[in-house]
Amino acid sequence: MMGKLNLYRFSLELIGALILGVILMVPESAAAAKVRVKEIQIHENPFSIEFSMTGQVPVKVIQIEETELLVALKNTAIPKGLKVKGKESKAIKEISIEELDGNVAAMVLKVSRPFKQVGSTFDKTGSRLIVALDATAETIKIPPKPPEEKQPATAPPASQPGPEHPPATPAYEASVPEKPPEPAPAPEPEPKPPEDESDSDPEPAPEPEPAAMPPVAAAPEAAPPKTAKDPPADDKSVKMPTAVTYVPPKREKSEFTGDISDIYRAIARMKCDSPIIQKTIVLINKDQYQKAYEGLDHYVLQDNLGCIEQVSFLKAFVYYKSLDKKDSKGLLEAARMFQETLITYPGSALVPFGYASIGIIHTALGNTSLAEGYFDIVRQGYEAYPGMPEVLYHLAKGYEEKGYTDKALRYYQMVFESETENSYIPDAGFGYGKALFEKQQFFNALSIFNYLVKLNVKQIYASPELLLKVGDASLKLSMSREARDSYVRAMNLFPDLSDKDLIISHIGDTYGLEDNPDKAIKFYELVRQTYPGTPGYIKASIGIARYLDTDEKKIEIYEMIKTQFPDNTYARIAMMRLAEIYQKNGEHDKCIKEIEDLLSTHPRGLRYEAVKLMQKAYEELFKKQMKEDGYTDVLRRYESEYVRLNRMESRNIEFSVGMAYLTAGLYEQAFNHLINAYKQYKRTQRSPELLFGLGMAMDESGRDADALKLFSGFSKRFPKDKRLSKAQIRMGKIYLEKSDFKHSDISFKAAYAASQDSLEKGRIRLWHAEGFEKNNDLKKAAELKVLAIKDFAAAPGNNYQALAEAYLTLGDTYVALDSYVQAADAFSKALSFSSEDKDRASIGFFLGDAYQKGNILDKAQEAYEQVVQNYDSVWARLARQRLSTLELAKRVQNS
Repeated sequence: MMGKLNLYRFSLELIGALILGVILMVPESAAAAKVRVKEIQIHENPFSIEFSMTGQVPVKVIQIEETELLVALKNTAIPKGLKVKGKESKAIKEISIEELDGNVAAMVLKVSRPFKQVGSTFDKTGSRLIVALDATAETIKIPPKPPEEKQPATAPPASQPGPEHPPATPAYEASVPEKPPEPAPAPEPEPKPPEDESDSDPEPAPEPEPAAMPPVAAAPEAAPPKTAKDPPADDKSVKMPTAVTYVPPKREKSEFTGDISDIYRAIARMKCDSPIIQKTIVLINKDQYQKAYEGLDHYVLQDNLGCIEQVSFLKAFVYYKSLDKKDSKGLLEAARMFQETLITYPGSALVPFGYASIGIIHTALGNTSLAEGYFDIVRQGYEAYPGMPEVLYHLAKGYEEKGYTDKALRYYQMVFESETENSYIPDAGFGYGKALFEKQQFFNALSIFNYLVKLNVKQIYASPELLLKVGDASLKLSMSREARDSYVRAMNLFPDLSDKDLIISHIGDTYGLEDNPDKAIKFYELVRQTYPGTPGYIKASIGIARYLDTDEKKIEIYEMIKTQFPDNTYARIAMMRLAEIYQKNGEHDKCIKEIEDLLSTHPRGLRYEAVKLMQKAYEELFKKQMKEDGYTDVLRRYESEYVRLNRMESRNIEFSVGMAYLTAGLYEQAFNHLINAYKQYKRTQRSPELLFGLGMAMDESGRDADALKLFSGFSKRFPKDKRLSKAQIRMGKIYLEKSDFKHSDISFKAAYAASQDSLEKGRIRLWHAEGFEKNNDLKKAAELKVLAIKDFAAAPGNNYQALAEAYLTLGDTYVALDSYVQAADAFSKALSFSSEDKDRASIGFFLGDAYQKGNILDKAQEAYEQVVQNYDSVWARLARQRLSTLELAKRVQNS
């Protein structure tokens, strides 16, 4: 199963949130050291989780569902074999623990009852973290501390009290897990389940639930109303994050600015004292590049050889700087000049300036791949080049345009976090912040944007882009007021701003985050009335749909978006919402069809969430059909869509399909699916239906040894299950086939004791008797058959056929015991209960045979004559033969 802990939906929010002011504050020393979790204890009264740790760390507690909790610990290690005490409690359904990238340890806890809020606190020593359900941090009762264990010598020391706020960590990068792929099914060796259902079975990772509607902070759509996932605003355990500004490293001053203009500064440091060089530098400082070029060109034409190397590079530079950047012909000429200079002076110290300049020129011409080649020459071969920040910036920008966000982020970061002052820090910072935003590291992005505003507040008056990015990042972090202020400020400063429809819709989202639906709807309606047909109109429509009272109205809006704007990004969100509504209302077929349409029209968007929702729909559809005895519908659906269904690797689907095959009597197929389901469930999660069904499939498909183990484990785990008698019957029959009469006797006795059905009790007696007959204990067999007849007689209804069969087999046993009178009596009663002519003919013959062997010839003759007169069958012919010999026997008897 891809991905553990069901954390793929939450890891991005978690990584950002861990650095916010919503965590418990610890000193810098604690943040740097990695703390170890020694033990986890679950307490029932009060209901809480206690983490025993070697120090205090930042903590984030998130209520994911009404019964699901996420606890995340920063700078924390999880040792192998970590003990979780109290997990066997009935209140605990599932516990999953894992280490994530960035030194984050995460635990997901699923409980059996809903809880409204949680609180967390460390004890005074800082070594025990208590997370209490249905309590805030202020009301948590810390359980008594257990006796201290001796700490190993290598254990890190506990954190000491420190400053109230930890320093910002701008360089921190979260690892963003991709959505798990859909693995193709692979054949596996046929496993043999353990005899007692032991914990040695392979335990699969729990399946992630289908993603719910993403909040504003996770997708570009309207903010949802408060739900169980969104704790109330006054919850003391959940605080709104506050804006934090990036703290830059201490940067050294430098005579260089970090771009190609450093060429004249580098030349000024060379041992070349020439008046033309000095004059050119003066003109450059006055931005008189054309005049500087003319002076250098005249100098070269006069065949002056003094400082000719420096003059050649400087001439190409000032020519380039004198150009309009849209003058493609001039730019090509500048590139040629630099190229000729590089060829003429390949060993010059100014070579990296030439390569960098050609790269920048090709960037301006749109030849980004060619430019990247020149920049790589500089980056890899001239590490001391003073204009490296400009090279890295253009590399980052090129990668950004190509969609290589990771590479762009790395190069932007190198420029922005340089320890030396350079002219590209603001531009690289903005690119770095945008890259962090794309990587969904919203907190780090916001800290960068805030720093850029602080660095030069005037720039927000030059372009709205920075303000809008501050608003976007704030919105992603649910910082509604900060986001709204930035959006409003951008619109006030730039009244002709494009994308007003989306910005106003975002403002509506901010009110949605504050649980103020009235204001949110007003802004959404404003967008719909003012900007029809725009992306903002679509987004606002989705926002309004969240607050509508009925599913019918919501469906109307989502259908409108889907049909009228099929190519818009929000169309896939509308289709996803439609599928969720259908699934919620039990219309599973509609849900599946909607997701099929979504995946066919938008194969990349929301794919993971859509597939998981489709899986859930199939699971519930098959479960419903099996309850309604619609196993043929399950099999028909599976047979036509097995490729898709097998890729889902759903244990619930495997179980339903396996049970459908079992009901249809296709035992080999039933076994294959049920054993797959069996492997995916933990031991404690395996239902009696699964164990009994798998045991039955094993039994019917010839896997007797495995069936015995399954039925034995089933009987031990579920001693009061209604299928217990049937499990013991099957065990008894298997033992009987193996001539293991001792164990078959035990199983049939257990089956009889567990059965509540008189008819079943009678059949158990007959199977039990069969074992004694095979073991040549005919008297015990006869006794059991007599008891079986009593059970049949005690059963409600007219059980004539069962009585007839029981008396017939009892008669056979009496014949084997040479008790012919008793045999005849049993056959006579079997005849009286039988209704089928074929059966009556055979029983009548057996009756005559018993009388004949008992030398009661008159009754034997009478029985044979009844068969001959009333039935035309092989038994009638046999009876005539007996009658012919019977006359001779009577004469002999009378002589």
